[in-house]
Amino acid sequence: MPQRMQKWMKNTISNTETRLVLFITIAIFLIILLVGITSYYSSKSVLQDQLNEPQQQMLQISMNLIDEYITDSNKTAINIALDPHVNEFLKSNNQNSYYNITRIYDLLSTMINNSSYIKSIYIYDTEKDSFVSMPQGFSSKKLTFIDSEWVDIADEFGDERMIVKKRVIPEGARSRSSEITLFRKIMMNGDLRGIIAINLEEKDLFSKLNPSQTQNMNSIRFITDGNNEMLYSETNQFFAQGTIDEMITNLREKGLREIDYDGNKLLGNIIQSPLTGWNYVSFVSQDKLLAKSKKIRDIVFSVSLLALLLGFVTIFRINTVAFKPIRRMKQLFKVKDGEIDRHDLLHLENLTGDLMSNYTDLSDLVRKVKTEAVSKFFQDIYTGNMNSKEEIHEKWDVYFQGWAKEPYTIAIISIDNYPRWLSKFPESDHSLLKFALTNIVSEVLSSNWRNECVDLGKDKIVILLQSTEKKASLEIKMLEAVSVISRMLEFSISISFSNSQSDVGALPQAVKEAKDTLGLRLYKGYGSLLTFNELTNLDKNEVTIKEEYINNLAEIIESGDTSKAVNMVRSMIEIIREKQCIPLKVLAFIVRLEERFQHMNKTKKGEVQNEQDIWNKLETMDLVDMEKDIVELVDRLAESSRLSQQQKEYVVCEQMIMYMKQNLDKQIGIPEIAESVSISVSLASQIFKDIMNETIYGYFTKLRMDYAAELLLNTEEKMSTIAMKVGYQHENSFIRVFRKYKDVTPGKYREMTKYRKSSEENTSKDRLIK
Repeated sequence: MPQRMQKWMKNTISNTETRLVLFITIAIFLIILLVGITSYYSSKSVLQDQLNEPQQQMLQISMNLIDEYITDSNKTAINIALDPHVNEFLKSNNQNSYYNITRIYDLLSTMINNSSYIKSIYIYDTEKDSFVSMPQGFSSKKLTFIDSEWVDIADEFGDERMIVKKRVIPEGARSRSSEITLFRKIMMNGDLRGIIAINLEEKDLFSKLNPSQTQNMNSIRFITDGNNEMLYSETNQFFAQGTIDEMITNLREKGLREIDYDGNKLLGNIIQSPLTGWNYVSFVSQDKLLAKSKKIRDIVFSVSLLALLLGFVTIFRINTVAFKPIRRMKQLFKVKDGEIDRHDLLHLENLTGDLMSNYTDLSDLVRKVKTEAVSKFFQDIYTGNMNSKEEIHEKWDVYFQGWAKEPYTIAIISIDNYPRWLSKFPESDHSLLKFALTNIVSEVLSSNWRNECVDLGKDKIVILLQSTEKKASLEIKMLEAVSVISRMLEFSISISFSNSQSDVGALPQAVKEAKDTLGLRLYKGYGSLLTFNELTNLDKNEVTIKEEYINNLAEIIESGDTSKAVNMVRSMIEIIREKQCIPLKVLAFIVRLEERFQHMNKTKKGEVQNEQDIWNKLETMDLVDMEKDIVELVDRLAESSRLSQQQKEYVVCEQMIMYMKQNLDKQIGIPEIAESVSISVSLASQIFKDIMNETIYGYFTKLRMDYAAELLLNTEEKMSTIAMKVGYQHENSFIRVFRKYKDVTPGKYREMTKYRKSSEENTSKDRLIK
């Protein structure tokens, strides 16, 4: 029996088909097994990425929200530190002044009432060990102030002006204080004179944190301070301090995302606040989420074993049934086993099948590589990286072997108002929509035009076109494609065409023509067909921005006159529309104009786009949408200016400026200017610098020099007289300062400006745009 089995195994293995089936069986087993393992770890990685992003965003939102509260509390502390009554309290030897203490009480009461997360406020005099607080009151000694154990915080400040920390509250002060307190130094003449302690209401501070979106996934979120002490937790689970330290160490120092805790696999995230130094930590249990993946992995493993078993059954079938006729033939011809050709009858069929399969795979690979090569070919031409005619001809012969040597045309499809298109459709649909777009265009053109579509990225698709029929109308076909896309995909496109070219080496020129022609969308609107001949017929006038116009518009915006600013912008757009200037020049003009507005917006909102960002946003818009975009920005800036003018600091600055203008000829300085608005010199200097971005002295001197320039231009008064009128007793001092500000002496300035004025009176007024 063993010899018989051994003989059967030998004959089985010697057969080509059997070896092939055995090899395929083992290969399929390994592939299925590998796929199962790979899919499990891939799904695990994808799951971690999917969980990581919302957790990271949630932590960022929580940190930003709490940091905003801390920043507001810090601003409250700054306002308290700058209050004149607080300064009087710290400087005065008689601190128990009823009037001054009452004013401080009113200030602190207002600050507390205006904030839902401030529980109480302390002001501590570090020299006299005295306190004034709300609601506790005034205490001349820290021994009589119940909650005074924190005063040693002065040694922890270092170079920092603000510290936020958790502290222990004495038993008698729990109802009026808080474990989380913001401390800020009060500096006078470079020395520490006091500390402001703002006790934050913990419930209100953390109450607006959005609940975790993964609560049903056993999520754990908590906040610790710089020493890893727990400040806040969204779970009732207790963590030992050593456990918290280990978790944060693994996340921050070791860079681990997956952590084992209490028999569970947790996916962790951590971010640290640059303002408070607090750690925002999040963990999500993966066990339940990976249960299905594990089940699929086990099923795939079972399938691989089944495939292995099926392979052995197939081998047995081949040897017992399929080769039965061959064994009978061997018996008929009395052929010995050793004389049988191992390349039996089925070998040729299997070999043919393998060859056909390989040929199909190779064809698919060649087609894919060719598509990518053609895309790279047009990308290089579009970006200007390929200009050599020899190289273009060489690659054309490889990529477009089936194309006739006939004239061709380049068309570029651009999605209208691309920023709006991006926001209208979800990001996951963008590639699918562009794929559908190219398919529709290719299908519409296929009957009369040979075409090759290449996605250039963003909003553009380039098409190489060659007519297969005489008198085929490209415009009619493209209008049909525009209509179908608008109806089926629910967005519009514009298409530009180059002039027809015969020489393949002129491809870069044709691409540039189509690219430049896209600018005609500015005037013709969305869903248009644009030809290069239309572009060449436009007026050659360039659009230039006059600095005087920009400055005037900026002044109107800063004045808050929204209606006038908007009308001025619309007048400018109307001039562009009437002149029909070269689109690229117009676009450069509008980009420069909006860039100026963006820089104005930066000073108000803290954000700005660079020139390329603005260009990318505007180049797919028509003039109507461009006008709406600029008007909206101008309207927002003007409204912001109007609102800022209503602020108290702005009014104070205006009063100081008015006082300066009324006393240009007086011998006054910063103390007199500050006294005119009843505030201290330091506070006046700080407010003026913050609002006007210039010192009081520099601004006052500039007013004097501007007034002097006006007198030089409009009067014939002597230099000494003008010097006296702008507050200078000595003519030489006036000349020196005037030259510093105007880069020219007063006499030379008078001569130059009067000559310029005479010349301007003999010419027409400058137009807004040439």
